[in-house]
Amino acid sequence: MRIGFIGAGKVGFSLAKWLNINYHNVSSIYSKNIEDAKELAEFSISEYCKSIDEIICNCDTLFLTVNDDSITDVVKELIKLNIKNKILIHTSGILSSDIFNELNNDNYCYSIHPIYAFNDKYESYKNLDNIYFTIEGNPKYIDELSKLFKNVKVIDKKNKEKYHLAASIISNMVCSVINVGERLYKEIGIDDKDIYNPLIINNVNNILTSGSNKALTGPIIRNDYNTVQKHISNLNGNDLLIYKYLGLNIIDMLKDNGTDYSKIKKLLEDA
Repeated sequence: MRIGFIGAGKVGFSLAKWLNINYHNVSSIYSKNIEDAKELAEFSISEYCKSIDEIICNCDTLFLTVNDDSITDVVKELIKLNIKNKILIHTSGILSSDIFNELNNDNYCYSIHPIYAFNDKYESYKNLDNIYFTIEGNPKYIDELSKLFKNVKVIDKKNKEKYHLAASIISNMVCSVINVGERLYKEIGIDDKDIYNPLIINNVNNILTSGSNKALTGPIIRNDYNTVQKHISNLNGNDLLIYKYLGLNIIDMLKDNGTDYSKIKKLLEDA
């Protein structure tokens, strides 16, 4: 398998480096920005290509590691070249392998998505041993491609949007929720992460160990009406809406524990 990468962003840097460390099968890099292609080629110990035609000639397997909006443009270029017998992979979380449908049927098309937030193009590859990837696409090479990575789940392409939604909530939106708490702390003069970092770390550890339901603590699970009422009185705008709907979701999570949360539920609904 001779692998090429079209696109030289954080995902491209990480996957190309990791694959060449483990399998030595990444041969070529192409990017519209030639300097980015040169940098990734040097980083991953491969060669850069000056054109998309060149990388197609060099490789039988192509990873499209461009942003979601650019995948369609790359596919249009591939259509013009009338390529055949290639394994084509994009790494979008939300798009399925159907994005390749306009290509002829002589190619084998997949989406492979790493469930990971790539925040550093030079360092993130070091963590790929420990993360999961999802894959969907043509059955012919599913097993072979799955063996490239250590932890892989095969999913149905019809579920890609909901799959990506779940990942975005667990990753991005958790950051947003924590930001609300950070801002409230700053409003009362607390601007030291060391004070509340243990809350975050302990909570995440409890979720990973016991699951989100059993990790729940706080005034809602204690049915502490007065505390929730005081919380609400200190909130407005989007912060209030976030508290309201997350609180209602907590009550839904607790529906089987035998406690009557109807008063707090009404308080939140009326907020």
